[in-house]
Amino acid sequence: MACDDIVGYLVREQRPFAEEPFNLIDALVLATLSYLKFGTHEDLRVTQSRCVSLRDVVTAVPREDLLRMGWMRESLHTDGFLAAVLDSVRYRDLQVCFYAEEHIDNVEKQFSAVTFLPGDGRAYLTYGGTDGTMVGWKENFNITFRDFTPAQLAGVSYASGVASALDERLAFIGHSKGGSHAQYAALCVSDEVFERTDLVVNFDGPSFLSDPSPRVDDPRFKEVFHKIVPEGSLFGLLLERRDEYRVIGAGAKLSRQHEPYSWLIDGSDFCHVENLRRRAKWMDATLSSWLSARTVEERELFIDTVYKVLLTTEARTIFDLRDHLSVNMRKVLRASKDLDPEMRRFVIETFKMLGSSAGREVRRANEQRRSAAKRRRRLRYTRVLEETASLRRDVGAGWSAAKNMGVRASEDAFSDEGLSGID
Repeated sequence: MACDDIVGYLVREQRPFAEEPFNLIDALVLATLSYLKFGTHEDLRVTQSRCVSLRDVVTAVPREDLLRMGWMRESLHTDGFLAAVLDSVRYRDLQVCFYAEEHIDNVEKQFSAVTFLPGDGRAYLTYGGTDGTMVGWKENFNITFRDFTPAQLAGVSYASGVASALDERLAFIGHSKGGSHAQYAALCVSDEVFERTDLVVNFDGPSFLSDPSPRVDDPRFKEVFHKIVPEGSLFGLLLERRDEYRVIGAGAKLSRQHEPYSWLIDGSDFCHVENLRRRAKWMDATLSSWLSARTVEERELFIDTVYKVLLTTEARTIFDLRDHLSVNMRKVLRASKDLDPEMRRFVIETFKMLGSSAGREVRRANEQRRSAAKRRRRLRYTRVLEETASLRRDVGAGWSAAKNMGVRASEDAFSDEGLSGID
């Protein structure tokens, strides 16, 4: 079967969950839906136990409110995705409840989560990723120097609250930062809550500065945990120290592969590939090299300083920053000049170190390519020699056989039986 995308899966897979059990593609559907601003529906709050059908939310809330500030608003595939979900027999009865959202600038916290109930006996606690705000993106980088963030702690509290309100088995799911929050929550909830957990999925989300819990090495956690990254992953391998992830194919360019719409699907599973793309490996190696060259305190100082400079643009979202790039860049350069000389020198040196790390990884990647090309040439040359030697052996054997046949033919011609036919 040829690989398709998440929209193709929704159109094709119409069996209800009672006939075809929940799979990892369904988990990706829910992770994508978690970016919707469910709080714009008046009946969805974390303090309320009432459930609302997904159809009621999507049809009742204006598109601009439902997609406010997120990457889904920018994507050309979002309308097709939402239409396919609404038309799906499989998702027709999906219920939504316990939506939570927090956005606190002064503690650099951006958190959202929602619980989905498809009626299969399991509650899917699904954590939203970055919403496009400046503080949301700043929080992404805080994990490089903090053992935990306020949003990660909120994710644990959210799980405990939902678990106490529901009797279903539990699943923790998320994409990008949401995937990291889902993994963190599953690692840190109480043993009682974890005993009810039978699925944890981190879709292309980063790891942690340090392991948040000994549960990370628990065989049962390893059994239920899935980490999935696209072949061009740039964000999901940040701080990743283990090889416990699967690489899947994606149909978009490297910069767009983080979006779930580009991920390739085969039946009820992903189209798996053997390895990451070279550029993804290069980026991962570059960031790892840079992080190892700076202390945790230096990382914090650098990231905080750059963030303060970016705030001088007065952009509220990364889209504001992008849409007025030329004006904002002038503001950034002006603000950089106003930094304390020692601080400015530190920022410049850190950027240089990042560039140096990138250069080293480029040279290493080029050397690896040259070595691989040399091995391929040597292998081809060896194969040609072997084939030539084999051909020579075959020709020699054939020539010997032909000579022997000629000798026997001559002997047979002059035998009594051979001559008997001549008058």
